[in-house]
Amino acid sequence: MGTRRLLGRITLAVGILALLASVAGCGGGDSEVVDEGPQPRAPMVNAPSLPIEGIAASAVATGVPTWRSYVATGKEDLASVPVFKAPGGEQIATVPNRTNDGFPAVFLVRRLDVPGPDATVWHEVWLPIRPNGSHDYVRGDDVTLSYHDYKLRVNLSDHRLSLYTAGQLTTTYPVGVGQDRTPTPGGTFYTKELLQPTNRGGPYGTFAYGLSGFSNTLTSFAGSDGVVGIHGTDQPDTVGTDVSAGCIRMNNADINELARRLPLGVPVEIVA
Repeated sequence: MGTRRLLGRITLAVGILALLASVAGCGGGDSEVVDEGPQPRAPMVNAPSLPIEGIAASAVATGVPTWRSYVATGKEDLASVPVFKAPGGEQIATVPNRTNDGFPAVFLVRRLDVPGPDATVWHEVWLPIRPNGSHDYVRGDDVTLSYHDYKLRVNLSDHRLSLYTAGQLTTTYPVGVGQDRTPTPGGTFYTKELLQPTNRGGPYGTFAYGLSGFSNTLTSFAGSDGVVGIHGTDQPDTVGTDVSAGCIRMNNADINELARRLPLGVPVEIVA
């Protein structure tokens, strides 16, 4: 099967999700990281994406660009997406889908159209769970597919975030990163949610992406389990420094630009 033409943009949706229950350890800058328990909730915005049909794993061999990323999104009628160790194998986990706010689970696809028993189709996906880098299988019937040509790369020592489009460097932005005692974890993750903070005046700024990765030093923060994020800040003097408890901090104008442009499911490579 080849890749079909793009069908159109998904309408932007707005809901409610706990900001700090999703993006942990983003404060910092003080002499001590303090977990003050569950924090106020903030509006969540689902970034635009492009639905497609008929994607096949063989497409890469027939001319689809290697920089393209495929995204699996939980279908509307599922309360959770089951995760399996192998196609047709043991179910090992579930990922919540269509929360009270109506937002779906998002997965970055690792391998498309993996054949299963009885001619079923499966996708190997990266998972937004601990440990970082987990990947297993979801049923093709449980998700819809989309694709995009974006990638983010964070260089911690240079305090820089780079945006790549279709394999080409598009823009670089200065960022703040984790302090020595609460470092930003390295690895490849993806953006799983986009939130719009209401607690202005602090470290979170205008928008916040929740990533699929977790802090290696904080197992709980603000009532959550240490999810790492990329967010703006109302403290611009902290950008370009080692300031956070693990999150990546951007100027508000820069995170606004990303929020207007990027879908969810964008790979985020974090290197030293």
